Amino acid sequence: MSANSMFASAFHLDHPSPDGLIVRLSVTSRCQLRCTYCLPEKGCACPSSATNEMARADLVRMVALLHQSRGVRRVRFTGGEPLLRPDLPDLIADVATLGVPELALTTNAQLLAPRVGALRRAGLQRINISLDSLRPDVFAQVSRGGILARTLEGIRAAVAAGFSPVKLNAVVLRGVNDTEAASLLRFALRTGCHLRFLELMPIGVAVRDFAQRFVAADETRARLDGAGLVWERLPWDPSDTSRDWRVRDAGGRETVCGFIAPTTQPFCDGCRRLRLTSDGRLHGCLARDSEHDLTPLLSAPGSTNARHRIDEVLAAAFAQKRGERFTSGVSNMATVGG
Repeated sequence: MSANSMFASAFHLDHPSPDGLIVRLSVTSRCQLRCTYCLPEKGCACPSSATNEMARADLVRMVALLHQSRGVRRVRFTGGEPLLRPDLPDLIADVATLGVPELALTTNAQLLAPRVGALRRAGLQRINISLDSLRPDVFAQVSRGGILARTLEGIRAAVAAGFSPVKLNAVVLRGVNDTEAASLLRFALRTGCHLRFLELMPIGVAVRDFAQRFVAADETRARLDGAGLVWERLPWDPSDTSRDWRVRDAGGRETVCGFIAPTTQPFCDGCRRLRLTSDGRLHGCLARDSEHDLTPLLSAPGSTNARHRIDEVLAAAFAQKRGERFTSGVSNMATVGG
């Protein structure tokens, strides 16, 4: 029996309910970039090697535990930068055998273009790509070393490979890229990608410049008025982070433009997201710097005790979620999957 088959049979997995968990699985805390809102320019805020990362089989067992307990609706593979993990396609394929309906990836796309085929064959369905600017100098400034042409190549490759929709994420920073909203939206319309504008979050290194750099989502939305576009508000699912609009231009092209506004339009009440780190810690809420170590459960993952313990951990994780508004808690976004 293959390792994948053993995962499925050991946990007797049923098809998850439509309102199952959304798990952000950080497969590594390493990243080749040091974005200004994520990591300090210098200093070791996250490991530079893979020594603390769990083996692929153990990460899959952890997802299986969560899936067996509550049902997992979506696994989003994150980092750090997940493409720095060489066995990522195999990890995706393993998780796919568990019956999780949605498999997605968030990446800076610097390494994406040559790997889209392997990711697609592994069962990945959606890709989110960070694109904070279309100006090479600003892109390099925000990412501290990123090359815009590589990310654009990754976007083109993802679209060509049939990933749909490819979603572009732009963190809006006052005085840096806040005047580029219209350019980014026109790019999304040309490429057929979806676009989401994100409010800066007061977490980790971003706390220092938060007051100076923060731009409310309504301000970004207002910048896009009068550009000859037709806006149609789409229904909002309270469990989602993005408030979306369908946007059409004069030429008939259309896309979806969303606004993720944890500060001005919080979505804490409906949040069903959990973050699982690459070293086996479960975070229930970014607003609380607390965690639950799941690694002791790997010794007997199918036992009654393990199932009882994972239920307890999940109950504790959800009890720690903020009920109304987001406030700063986690000190390092790179280690908890963004």
